[in-house]
Amino acid sequence: MRCRLLAVLLLISCTAFGQKRGYFIFSGTIQDLETKAPLEGASVLFSGLSIGARTDSLGHFSVTLPSRSYQIVFRSLGYKFKTGRVDLKENTRMSVFLEKAEEILDEVVISTEKSDANVNRTIMGVEKMSSKTLKKLPNLMGEADVIRSIMLLPGVSTVGEGASGFNVRGGNVDQNLVLLDGVPLFNTSHLFGFFTGFNADMVQDLSLYKGGIPSMYGGRASSVLDVRVKEGNFDQWGIQGGVGPISSRLLFDGPLVKGKTSLILGARGSISDFYLGYFPNPALQKSKADFYDVNFKLTHKLNENQRISLSGYVSHDGFKFASDTLYSWQTQSISFKHNALWGRLAHNFTAFVSDYRYGIEGMKKGLEFDWKPSIKQQTVREDLSLDLKGKGRVDFGAEFNQYQNDAGTFRPTSSSSEVNEFPMQVENSREMGIYVGHSVPIGKRISLDYGLRFAYFQLLGPLQTFQYRVGTPRTLNSLTDTLRFASSDVIQTYGGFEPRVSLAVKLDSSTSVKFGFNRMQQFMHLLSNTMAISPVDIWKNSNAYLPQQVADQFSMGVFKNFTNAQNAVFEASAEFYYKRLANVIDYVDGAALYLNPTVETELVVGKGRAYGAEFFLKKARGLRLTGWVSYTYARSFRQVGATEGQFAANFGKEFPANFDMPHNFKFVLNNRLTKRISFNANFTYTSGRPITYPNGRYKIYAFNDLYDYGYANGVFPRPGLTPTTYQYGGSNNTFLTSTTIRPLLDGYSSPSFTLRNQERIPFYMRLDIGFTVEPKEGKRWQGSWNFSVYNILSRQNAYSIFFRSSTGLINQARTYQLSVLGAAIPSVTYNFKF
Repeated sequence: MRCRLLAVLLLISCTAFGQKRGYFIFSGTIQDLETKAPLEGASVLFSGLSIGARTDSLGHFSVTLPSRSYQIVFRSLGYKFKTGRVDLKENTRMSVFLEKAEEILDEVVISTEKSDANVNRTIMGVEKMSSKTLKKLPNLMGEADVIRSIMLLPGVSTVGEGASGFNVRGGNVDQNLVLLDGVPLFNTSHLFGFFTGFNADMVQDLSLYKGGIPSMYGGRASSVLDVRVKEGNFDQWGIQGGVGPISSRLLFDGPLVKGKTSLILGARGSISDFYLGYFPNPALQKSKADFYDVNFKLTHKLNENQRISLSGYVSHDGFKFASDTLYSWQTQSISFKHNALWGRLAHNFTAFVSDYRYGIEGMKKGLEFDWKPSIKQQTVREDLSLDLKGKGRVDFGAEFNQYQNDAGTFRPTSSSSEVNEFPMQVENSREMGIYVGHSVPIGKRISLDYGLRFAYFQLLGPLQTFQYRVGTPRTLNSLTDTLRFASSDVIQTYGGFEPRVSLAVKLDSSTSVKFGFNRMQQFMHLLSNTMAISPVDIWKNSNAYLPQQVADQFSMGVFKNFTNAQNAVFEASAEFYYKRLANVIDYVDGAALYLNPTVETELVVGKGRAYGAEFFLKKARGLRLTGWVSYTYARSFRQVGATEGQFAANFGKEFPANFDMPHNFKFVLNNRLTKRISFNANFTYTSGRPITYPNGRYKIYAFNDLYDYGYANGVFPRPGLTPTTYQYGGSNNTFLTSTTIRPLLDGYSSPSFTLRNQERIPFYMRLDIGFTVEPKEGKRWQGSWNFSVYNILSRQNAYSIFFRSSTGLINQARTYQLSVLGAAIPSVTYNFKF
C-alpha cells in the first residue's frame, strides 16, 4: 500500500507540474459498439503531432498533451474509424464506441493489428492472431485449434501427428509458457494432442512471443503463448455454439446487471469416439476416449476506470486403452483480477489457484491400481505501467508463485490386487520475480525496448534427498546417504538476472531493421523419454542435481511492407537467431523415469545450441485473396559430457535434438469466393526428425543354463553340427557350426545402437482444405457451415520407424512404420449464433 500510495502521489505531483506548464491528460476508453467489449491495440491519433496513444487490454488509453485544440482519429482493425475534436483546456476523458466494418469491407483481413505494426513494433519474433482468423483456417475434424494454428507460423514445429505440445526455435515442449488469461497451463491438449484445451469461441486473441520477450514474462526458457479470453456482453444476451463430428460446444454471454456486470460461459465436450476406428491398430479400435472443458468469466465495472473479474477453467480427459488401462489428465483453475487506470498509471492485479492432475488407472483383474500425480500452483502478481508523456512507457511489477508437486502414490484399488503400495514424495517450492521495462522512442527513426527481470527459486522441505559417492557418476551403487529436511528448511536456491533488449531502426516509412537479446530461466522440468510428451510425463523441480535451465537468444531481422497496384498490403520479413542453452536435461540409455525415487540417476545435464532463419511473406489485405508463405531453416543440438557426477551421452559428442527438423515450409491460403463463401487451404512440409536406429543385435546367454540344456539333450556333440578347428596361440580350438539344426535355446536379445539421432525418418507433408459458408446478413439467427478435409492427400506420414524380428528368420528384422493418421479425414461443423 505504501508503494501504491507513493506512486499515486508522484503521479499527482507530476500531473500538477505538467498542468502549470500548459499540459493536460487526455484519457478514455475504446469499446465495441455492439458488445461493449474493450478493444486492445486501438490507435488514437492527433492532428499536428507525431505521437499518439494505444489502448491496453482493458481498452484504456492515456496521453499527456499541450493545451490546444486537436482533431482526433480513433482506429482499430476491423472497425470503422471515427473522428472527433477536443479543446484541451483541462484534464479530459472520453468514451469511444467503434462500429464493426465487416459488412461493408470487400477485403479479407487476417491480422489483428495495423498493417504497419510489424515494421513499427520495436520487438521482433511476435505473432498475433484473432479468433476470427483461427476459425477460418482448415482444421482437424471441424474443430478450430489454437495450437495447430500457431504451428502454421514460422519457427514453430511439432515432432509428429497427434503429438502434444509444440517446439519453438530449438526449445523443448516444456520450455513454452502457455497462459490462458494469465494462468499457466501444464498440459494444453485433449486426446493426446489431436485437440488443444482452448475453446476457440472463448478466445479473443493470442500472442506468440518467439524472440523479443517482454520482461513481464518469466519461468520458461523458449517462448510465451498468451491467450486472452473474451468478456461477456454488457448490454444483451447471446448464444452461440457448434456441432461437429467429434465435439460440440455452447457459449452464453450477457449482462447480469446491464452496463455494469457481464458473464460469459462456454463449454465444449466430445460426443463420440468413433474416429478411433480410423486407426489401423486393433487395440485402439477397442479403446474409448472423451474430454470436456468449461470456461467462465464474470466481469464487473466499478467505474469507467476500474473493473474486477473472476475467471474459471476446468478441463478433463479420459482415454481408456483397450479394456484395462485408463489414462486421465485434468486442470482446474480460478483467478481474480483488478484492473484500473489512475491518470497515466495503469494497474493490473492478478491472483489465481490452479490444480493439474494426471495419471493412470489399471483395471486388469488381479492387478488393479492407480497412480495420480499433481501440481498445485498459487500465484499473486502486480503489473504496473506508467506513461511518460513523450518519453515512452515504463512497465514494472512483481510476482510470487508457490508450487506443490506431488509425484503420486502407486496404490492397489481392490483387495484382490497383487500390486503393492509405493508412495512417492511431495516437493514444495516457491518462485519469485521482479521486473522493470522501458519502451522509449529515440528520435523519429529509432525505438528501444529494454528491461531487466530478476528471478529467484527455492526448493523447500519437508523432503528426503539422496547423496552419492563423490567423484563417480550417480548410480544406485554409488548412493551413500539419505538426508531428511524439515518443512521450514530451504534445501536449494537458484536465481539470476534476465536482461531483455530490443532495438528497431526505421530505414523509411515501410522498412525497419531490428536487433534483440533476451535471457530466460526455467526452474521446472518435464521428464519424458518419449519423442512426444504424454499425459503421464513427470514434472520435476530444480534441485542439487538439476540446476535451472538458461537460454540466451540473439536475434536480428529485416521487415518490409509494400502494396501493389490493387492496394493489397504485403508484409515481408527475414529473421535470424542464435540460441545458447545451459543445463538442458537428457537421459541415460534406457532411462526408467516413472515411480523412481532416485530419478536423478537416470538424468544427465548438458548444453545446447540452436540457430535458424525464418522467411515470411504475408498478404495481410486484399480484395479476395489473403494468406502467407514461410520457409524456416532451423537446427537444434545437444551435448552432454562426462563429469564426476554423471556419464556422458553419445560419448560426449554433440547430437541433433529430437525435434531438429532443418527444413520447414508452410503455405496458408484464404480466398473469398463470394461474399458468403470462402475457400481455405494450408500446406506443410518438414524434414524428418532425428531417430536412432539399431545397427545390429546380440544375445546374452546364461552359461550354466545353456550347458545343462545342451548336455541333457545331447547337443554336445550332436549330428547336424559340423566341427571346425582353428589354431590360436599354439593351441588347437574346436567349435561347432550349425548347418541344418537351428539353436534350441534362445537367449536374451539386446539391440546394438549407433550414435544418437544420426538417422532420420521420412519427411512430413500434409495438405488440408476447407470451405466456410457465412450466414446471411440481417438475421438474428446466424448459422454458418464449415466443411474441411484434413490430410486430403491421404499421405501416411511416419511418426516413427521401428524394427521387429521376423518369425523363423534368425538374426534378421523387418522395418515397420507407424503412421498416426494415414487417411484423409473429412468433417463438417455447423456453427450458430443469435
